[in-house]
Amino acid sequence: MGIYLTKKKLSNGRISLYLDYRIENQRHKECLGIILEKEETKEQRLTNKLKLNQAKLIRLQREMNYLHTQYLNQLSTFLALPTPEFPLNYRNFFDIAQEYLNNYRQKDSRTVQAVFYHLQLFCKGKHLHPDDITTDFCNKFFDYLYDHLHGNTPANYFKKFKMCLNYCVEKQIIPENPTNNMHITQYNDITKNILSNEEINRLALTPCKNQELKRAFLFACYSGLRWCDIKQLRYKDVDFTTRKITIIQKKVARHSQNAVLHLNLNESALQLLQLSSGNSNDTIFQLPSHSYCLRVLNKWTKQANIKKHISFHCGRHTFITHIMEKGANIKTAASLAGHSTTRHTEKYIHIIDEQKQKAVDSLPPLPTQFT
Repeated sequence: MGIYLTKKKLSNGRISLYLDYRIENQRHKECLGIILEKEETKEQRLTNKLKLNQAKLIRLQREMNYLHTQYLNQLSTFLALPTPEFPLNYRNFFDIAQEYLNNYRQKDSRTVQAVFYHLQLFCKGKHLHPDDITTDFCNKFFDYLYDHLHGNTPANYFKKFKMCLNYCVEKQIIPENPTNNMHITQYNDITKNILSNEEINRLALTPCKNQELKRAFLFACYSGLRWCDIKQLRYKDVDFTTRKITIIQKKVARHSQNAVLHLNLNESALQLLQLSSGNSNDTIFQLPSHSYCLRVLNKWTKQANIKKHISFHCGRHTFITHIMEKGANIKTAASLAGHSTTRHTEKYIHIIDEQKQKAVDSLPPLPTQFT
């Protein structure tokens, strides 16, 4: 069996990498989820080189795994010995990570894949022995994530990394998890990710490449709904007469007693909904993939001369902050945001305090002649 690394051209000069191989005369094509961006800068060329090296390593690892497994199976049959669960070449942590990812059954598998991608970048594509993953190594890896990612993403990625290390302990690959005594702080990145009313108006007046994305993101700013709920929002979920939405929040549907959200809408939110029409079961917003929307959103905010790192979720942060700024108490804000308790809403209080301080600081000073 031969395993080959192949490429598929995408739009805007981007390239997707695949593995192409045959098993028992059947051809298989596996997307690695690794995208080479159009090389316009030195940084992009370096990143593409690291991505290509990662893909080559995966190809080699797959080929070695296959050959090693075939050899072990034949040897085990001959000697009547059981096949080891992890062959010798699994001493490379990235082999273990790939096995962990292959068996991962949660919906956030792409996030786990992204964690290992950043770990590859951190290690610069070099072999990583499990014994080399010490507490010091883990601290340095988290520092790397914090330097290269935004908001709570570094902490969330590191949690996935810790889960993989727990898997290694369970499989007796390492004696203990080196992150057990590490306390990672959830960095509150809400403040800089909130849009002011003036910035929202600027976005509304700035052309966007995708009109549906523009409408959906502005609706998020006026409703606080998450991306997943806006994407599946249907006309039957909206009562235009009473100006209310009733939905089951997708993110918390399985583990919250308050998964059903009753959301009041203002005139601006209703206007954004009524810009299109359809049957009761039709979705209101016809949105492309989340990753594509983020790229369009990034270009759109730059065109509006907004120098903040804005993701789709910032619309939700903006909504919650603004209603609290306008006087909504914490229980009302928690109810409108669909939070099960006020604990999640409390993190917005300090933002309001900061904005109050800025408001009083904006008052004109006393004349310099005053004594």
